[in-house]
Amino acid sequence: MPELDRAPSAFWQAVRANHKLQHQTPAITPGPRNGTLPLTLGQERLWRIEQIQPGATAHNLRAVWRLRGHLDLTTLERSLHEIVRRHEILRTCFPAVAGQPIQVIVPDLTLALPEVDLTGIPQPEQAAEVQRLAAVAAQQPFDLAHGPLLRFQLLRLADDELILIRTIHHIINDRWSDSVFISELAALYPAFVRGEPSPLPDLPIQYADVALFQRRWFQGEVLTAQLDYWRQQLGGTLTPLELPVAAKSPAESGYQGSTDYLNITPELTAALKRLAHQSGVSLFVVLVAAWKTLLYQYSGQEDLTLCVPVAGRNRAETRTLIGYFNNLVLIRSSLSNDPSFRELIRRVSQATVGAFEHQALPLQQIAASLNIPGSMLTRAMFALQNVPRPPTTMAEISITPLDLPEGISNFDLSLAMKMQNDHLLGVLRYKTDLFPSVTITQLLERFQALLGALVANPDRRLADLPRFSAETGTGSTAGITPAAAADPYVAPQTELEQTVAAIWQTVLRREQISVEANFFAIGGRSLDLVQVGGKLQEALDLEVPLGELFNRPTIRLLADYLSRQCATTRSFARQTHARTRSQRDALKRRQEQMQRRRKSNG
Repeated sequence: MPELDRAPSAFWQAVRANHKLQHQTPAITPGPRNGTLPLTLGQERLWRIEQIQPGATAHNLRAVWRLRGHLDLTTLERSLHEIVRRHEILRTCFPAVAGQPIQVIVPDLTLALPEVDLTGIPQPEQAAEVQRLAAVAAQQPFDLAHGPLLRFQLLRLADDELILIRTIHHIINDRWSDSVFISELAALYPAFVRGEPSPLPDLPIQYADVALFQRRWFQGEVLTAQLDYWRQQLGGTLTPLELPVAAKSPAESGYQGSTDYLNITPELTAALKRLAHQSGVSLFVVLVAAWKTLLYQYSGQEDLTLCVPVAGRNRAETRTLIGYFNNLVLIRSSLSNDPSFRELIRRVSQATVGAFEHQALPLQQIAASLNIPGSMLTRAMFALQNVPRPPTTMAEISITPLDLPEGISNFDLSLAMKMQNDHLLGVLRYKTDLFPSVTITQLLERFQALLGALVANPDRRLADLPRFSAETGTGSTAGITPAAAADPYVAPQTELEQTVAAIWQTVLRREQISVEANFFAIGGRSLDLVQVGGKLQEALDLEVPLGELFNRPTIRLLADYLSRQCATTRSFARQTHARTRSQRDALKRRQEQMQRRRKSNG
């Protein structure tokens, strides 16, 4: 368990130290554009993941808006191009130089605004076609090295009704950015309709300035303070959440996902807010504690760690920028010693304060530094969305966001909640390889009932609550067991096999791994491969493309590949050495000849 559960004074000392450092942070100022521009730490993490599976679409973000009113398409197109002009990040691509990614900002970018006419289709069929075309748009890959990394499409439903689809890569955008985008569109379009110039002030900084600042700032004392906190909080044995699943294990599952919804009644929503107020915490903390309670009832685990997204915009100058700022933090808290729900709220609050105070360091960098297995980063997530609400009109045009199913899930199980008028709405995304829909429906029903029981008596202990077990498609209630766990063990033989095995064992936190075991079948994730690549480079002084790691998922296959690469490198080194020695000998002979000529002439 983390030391923070046993040493609150050390916890608050870490929080105060980080708070002091944040207040000493210099302002972000415009940087030069005549040199190599780095990526932010979060961008670099996404870039490296993309190298494992080029052309994958898991990081494509799609937004769909319904526009009602008589829209001037020329003015809309001009407004979109002005937003692209204002924000350099929308004109940025990410090529590699010597294996390292850089930002390249294109001076000018013109985007097409194709229109699809659906006016001749009956209304019920229109809705299905909108959903189909939006799904098609999201599944078209982007080229990070060349760009552009966003595209638009219009679907016309009637003379006064259109659907605007925008697809963009996560490396240049996040959910907060969508609010910035619509706010700027709602300001620009009416001004341009009236023939006026842009009413928006120039941006004082750009996203590339944030990247330059971050690379300068996250060094020395600042980096040490961040890592020290997470080392303390995530110390000891971290256990991924174990839930009963269907036929496949999490390691075998893909990104295919589905979505289910939960409407919390206005009365229960009000009761949850009152409990938060009485406990001196935010509604977010109460909901995290309740979600952990439900997961505890299913899993029986007392040490629970959740991924929680954070906006990453705690500086005023970043709140009007489009870009990739959000991050994930791990909120770890103990449910040991049968606490009451009120006590669990206190524990979750303490963990949350610390996590949010130390949110700036990308989670993947923390995971790499502390050897956190990738399964911890993709198993379970909770979010309470508090993105600023964008405008709902531009001139006489109404703007309504559409929540269309995306068919993907980046987490095994993730619950996002948001206020909708006077009540909470829960959106649960899950991997369909792991959970049948009946299990998810049952889980949401139990969560609603649990919330009611907890607010009715927050001093009730967890042991007094009912325990659940999930009925999956196979009827199994067993914990998650990787499919390849029973494969026979084959020990590494060569020095390279032993080196690779040692690295895998460190990254995956396993005592031994067979040379025939599949990396993904024994719990490895794409994020873990990034760590493997870094450790191989340290051990062998050899940079291995992530795609090669992905295509060689056993120790034996990877060691064979590394053996050939090392042989090629040694051969190249020998040839280079031989050429250098030959050139040196030739120079020496020429110098001796010149000396003999001078002597003979003298």
